[in-house]
Amino acid sequence: MRILKASLALALLAGIETAAAQNAENGRLLSERWCTECHAIGTPTGKSRVKSFTSIAARENISAEMIATFLLLPHAVMPNPPLRRKDAQDIAAFIMGMRK
Repeated sequence: MRILKASLALALLAGIETAAAQNAENGRLLSERWCTECHAIGTPTGKSRVKSFTSIAARENISAEMIATFLLLPHAVMPNPPLRRKDAQDIAAFIMGMRK
């Protein structure tokens, strides 16, 4: 029974890890569609007028939940793409995946 429980726990954790990777990949695709006009989503090139995703991810006080929440709020200086909560969470996962 112990082995069964341990196997189930490992399978669940592997599934969570896979889901997170899929979410980050969707976040990358959404970012390429909605964010690249202003943000560098890969290595900053110096052309960007606003913070790159890597610099956002590097902030000590940032979390995926903070990013997702921010993306869903109306923005005065940023376009408001038609994001669902899941989309915002996927973009946040993509950004946080850049944290070193």
